[in-house]
Amino acid sequence: MIEVITIIVVMKMISVEELFGVKVNVDQQKFLKVISRNGVSDILFSLERGPQRFSQLMFETKLNPGILDRHLKALLEFNLIIKNSETYELTDSGRRLIAILQQLFRVLK
Repeated sequence: MIEVITIIVVMKMISVEELFGVKVNVDQQKFLKVISRNGVSDILFSLERGPQRFSQLMFETKLNPGILDRHLKALLEFNLIIKNSETYELTDSGRRLIAILQQLFRVLK
């Protein structure tokens, strides 16, 4: 997860427009902030292994309940995960995001 931290630090020091030459709208900025939060990538990669309950995610990610709840709500808002009766799981968009993150990590190696 050191790679994610590196990306986050770089993204906060340099604006997306400066980095990529592209202006981003408010929703895109909010999305980038959400996925750059500490622990969000841990949640996504945990859910990649399959649906999990809140308590399982809390154990795997070592996030406190309040932070985990806030992250899950943000991921639900962006349709990266869904909540079934008792478990959370990735949507197709969430799986695509993981594939993009994995490609990004390969570039950073």
